[in-house]
Amino acid sequence: MMKLLRFLFLTISLLVQLISAQQLTGWPALDVPPPNVTEYTALVNMSMVPNAPKKTTAEVSGNTPKCPATDTYCYWPCNGCVRNDSDIVFCPNVGDWGLSFDDGPTNYTIPLLDYLDSVKLKITFFIVGSRVVESPDILKRIVSSGHQVGVHTWSHPYLTTQSNEQVIAELQWTAAIIKNVTGVTPIYMRPPFGDYDDRIRSICTQLGYKIVIWDLDTNDWTSADDKSFRLSWIESNFTQWVKQNSTTGHISLEHDLYNQTAAQGPLVVPILQTAKFNIKPIANCLGHPGLFYKENSTTNIATTTSSMPTSTISTPTKPAVDSPVASSQDSKSTKTSLAVKNNYNYLWSFILGIILIAFISFNNL
Repeated sequence: MMKLLRFLFLTISLLVQLISAQQLTGWPALDVPPPNVTEYTALVNMSMVPNAPKKTTAEVSGNTPKCPATDTYCYWPCNGCVRNDSDIVFCPNVGDWGLSFDDGPTNYTIPLLDYLDSVKLKITFFIVGSRVVESPDILKRIVSSGHQVGVHTWSHPYLTTQSNEQVIAELQWTAAIIKNVTGVTPIYMRPPFGDYDDRIRSICTQLGYKIVIWDLDTNDWTSADDKSFRLSWIESNFTQWVKQNSTTGHISLEHDLYNQTAAQGPLVVPILQTAKFNIKPIANCLGHPGLFYKENSTTNIATTTSSMPTSTISTPTKPAVDSPVASSQDSKSTKTSLAVKNNYNYLWSFILGIILIAFISFNNL
């Protein structure tokens, strides 16, 4: 009996160590705004940033954001306002489809990657820095498999509710950890919730990022909380979208943060292929195949309609700060990381399995 208990203890201890070892250390706290860093802030000329007012969470959250009577600063959630010299909304060529997933990497990204490998397709993933801390190996696989990755901020905030310095920190900490893990620096980004205006545009442009939105939204993210949302609607949407007589290609939005949404990828790809769409990374559909990162980009990249202003793409590095880094905005996360929950779910499932085996073995003695 003592040998069995000792084996049980050692097995559980080893599993806890393995799960902990998968996560990176020395980075900002997860899921809260990361600390401002002077060297990051210095990359942006604040005198060039439009003086758009910082919004409140109440103004931007919910299904109907508060829209000003006069949209001076081209706030995208209000009537889809875009600036043609900076915003990428769709693939320009009919027949091209930029399939994209946000909010990973997570364990749910793995089956999606397995499927994409099996059908030899490359797509685009917009990466949250906090998720990279938890799943660096999954990010490595995404990049090594030839998919495009872009910046999707560190803590997934509404960017228009953040100060200029906070916006910069959200972007650069994320780019820094992507660079640290994979050796590449993304030159495309997507603002969480599509929440951005001219102030955010200016900061992104000065940092060298191309802003990517979407023209087709699956709204799959609502399935996490809205029990009335039917996952079958996602396939139905794609079935209807491919029938549209569009004059351009498309960029669609999905998420790999949740199991049920990541699992839709293998279901919608056949719909697009049957309709003869060319699924490709967003940079490829813009006419810049393989130019995903600073390290392999030597030319100014155009948006769907015109050239971006030339800007220096800085290569973010991890600043010399104490480890671990605490957020300068909030020392305590307002939510528990989904990936952390998943890891502990796996851990407890394994522990319960071991206990059950031990119980059965003990009763058979």
